[in-house]
Amino acid sequence: MDSDIGGSMTTRIARLTIDLSKSEHKRIKTAASLMGTTIKDLVLISVDNFLHSKPNKVTLKAMKQSEKGKGLKKFKTLDELFEDLGI
Repeated sequence: MDSDIGGSMTTRIARLTIDLSKSEHKRIKTAASLMGTTIKDLVLISVDNFLHSKPNKVTLKAMKQSEKGKGLKKFKTLDELFEDLGI
């Protein structure tokens, strides 16, 4: 933390930069808009949800299979992944 002129403490700001295609950016921006939030808050909400969620039985099974290298798919882009998922 840095001290400012008034003597109170301020927090340093970090910047997160990710490379996205225009369609990926539009998808994220649309999701944030539909949720009535900012992209920043959407990312923070998503991370919090991920960190605090517990996998169900189906997910646990898929995780065990992937650890063994079974049923894995590879995609070069998010668009390919989303197309495979039908979204």
